[in-house]
Amino acid sequence: MDEQVIQYNPLTPGFFADPYPHYAQLRSQNPVHLTRFDFWIVTRYRDVVAGYEHPLLSRNTRLWEHFEVWRRGPADGPLERMMANWLVMIDPPRHTPLRRIHEQVFNAGLFGAAPQAVRIIVDELLKPARDAGGFDAVADFADRIPVYLINHMLDLPRADWEQFVAWSRAIALTSEAQLTTKVLSAGLDALDALRGYFGPLVAKRRDGDGDDVLTGLAVTEADGQRLSTDELVDSLIFLYQAGHPTTSQLIALGLHSLLRNPGELARLRDNPGLLPGAVEELHRFDGPVQMNDRVAVADFEFLGRGIRKGQLVRLCLGSANRDEERFPDPGRLDLCRELGGQLGYGHGLHACVGDALGRIQARIAIGELLSSAPALRVATEKLRYLPSPSNRGLTALPVEF
Repeated sequence: MDEQVIQYNPLTPGFFADPYPHYAQLRSQNPVHLTRFDFWIVTRYRDVVAGYEHPLLSRNTRLWEHFEVWRRGPADGPLERMMANWLVMIDPPRHTPLRRIHEQVFNAGLFGAAPQAVRIIVDELLKPARDAGGFDAVADFADRIPVYLINHMLDLPRADWEQFVAWSRAIALTSEAQLTTKVLSAGLDALDALRGYFGPLVAKRRDGDGDDVLTGLAVTEADGQRLSTDELVDSLIFLYQAGHPTTSQLIALGLHSLLRNPGELARLRDNPGLLPGAVEELHRFDGPVQMNDRVAVADFEFLGRGIRKGQLVRLCLGSANRDEERFPDPGRLDLCRELGGQLGYGHGLHACVGDALGRIQARIAIGELLSSAPALRVATEKLRYLPSPSNRGLTALPVEF
């Protein structure tokens, strides 16, 4: 390939602060290619959708030929064995009954009850901020909302909620590449703590008649199957991994996008009824999940390229959601955009089961914060982004009321 043709490189200066110009160049000049890191990347909307739908692309990243190098450890460690039970990492036929169990539990009744629970959580978190005149919208607000909501849905004692924030965050950090010893150790400690917490609780809820999510997952059956104890405990841990970092950063990034676009912020303040569509547009414009990974289970041709069994194909959602072919003028935040099909929650077989919960939390959190703080503003221009090419987010967002 011509050396002058741009290739994907998250080490480009300024990438983590704003990867979107880089994505635009890739879509224009080199939309599908084998990177210097020895994985394929796909950047156009239509091609990302094709990747989601291709039967020879597996969600099981442990099939990747370089998995152990990426993880800096064996493919069968405690964290890896846990992830092997996560719904999002499993392919059919095993995936089918497990997803049906989750879909029965994450039903309309659960979604209908969620807004009131979220409002109570948001009000609790906003109260001290109102008195103080501001807070860190990440650590003091967005980072807690999804963990507290999951704890509420699992019917866990309120006194135990706070420790789950640290446990969930420690395990989330182990999903990154090239783990350090410190991150790995903290993740393993958190895994042991969560298993120690949930193990006895699962045994109690198996015979229970409660209407909480933990009991639902424990007793629900699909295609003659129930979750085993290991599957159930690991699925409970997965609820935090699926719902915590993503929803936290959807709220934080969404707030930041609004504060950087005062015209759209004013439009939303004047018409709060725009919030449902605004959350979709904020997710499209600058969302937390930038990449979804797939692994080839056989040699095949994809988008005119020869993909080899065991190779990783990274579907770049951050780029797809800014694709000019799908979203006119994609670099402009437009809360009234006629929007459909943004890929922030994935697509197809592994689309997020709890996407409605994420949307509810973002809508209420942003709406209540704007209502509580008419003069809301960012307290510093020196913001730092997570050094991750896959999971976009702010390390902090100090705001004043």
